[in-house]
Amino acid sequence: MKVNEIMQGFCSKNNIDISKEALAGFDTLCSSLLEFNAHTNLTAIKDEEGVAIKHFADSLAALRFDLVPVGARVIDIGCGAGFPGLPLAHVRRDLSVTFLDSTAKKLKFTEKACKELGISAEFLPVRAEEVSSDKKYRESFDIAVSRAVASLPVLLELSLPFVKVGGTFVAYKATGAAEELEMSKKAIPMLGGKYIETFEVELPESSDGEVLHHSLIVVKKVKNTPIQYPRRYAQMVKKPL
Repeated sequence: MKVNEIMQGFCSKNNIDISKEALAGFDTLCSSLLEFNAHTNLTAIKDEEGVAIKHFADSLAALRFDLVPVGARVIDIGCGAGFPGLPLAHVRRDLSVTFLDSTAKKLKFTEKACKELGISAEFLPVRAEEVSSDKKYRESFDIAVSRAVASLPVLLELSLPFVKVGGTFVAYKATGAAEELEMSKKAIPMLGGKYIETFEVELPESSDGEVLHHSLIVVKKVKNTPIQYPRRYAQMVKKPL
């Protein structure tokens, strides 16, 4: 199946509104990603079907559950080549998206792709813990999203400081959501969060019959994150909250 056919089927099945222009844009994005990936390592997925299913459809899963408010200010923590933020910004042009990643070469692709798709966005080539104390960014986003970056306790400490009280953090997890959530029982309230729900997502079936199920862990920001968080990354990893 072609990229736009996979995306059209996924969006139709999950009641996600998508225009013909946006569907065509995913073809453009896929070609651009694979071309860039040929000389700069962005992803281990090197075929169109895999990109459409495991990057594009997976990224849009948050729209299936109405987790992204209209006009929201969104930050994608550790965005890599732009997932999940890039597909979200492409389909939802009402969003104001900030892409953050410490690997400049990956962020360079995200910026290039945004220009090609006509997406206006902000790009931060820094580590999350180095900029989250900046008044411009701390507790200023309606929603933070992150995918395949770190274990949930570490991810919460990196991400919740960016989310305003009343906002939401959505962690995209391919495996182990229940176990990671159990590990995060202390971290969530310590960082000002409240666990809301875990949504299960069925991705499109591949040509070889594989059907993947991913999870979205949703945490609401209910109070300010204490100023001492986030700690240095080495501390987070060595001694998770």
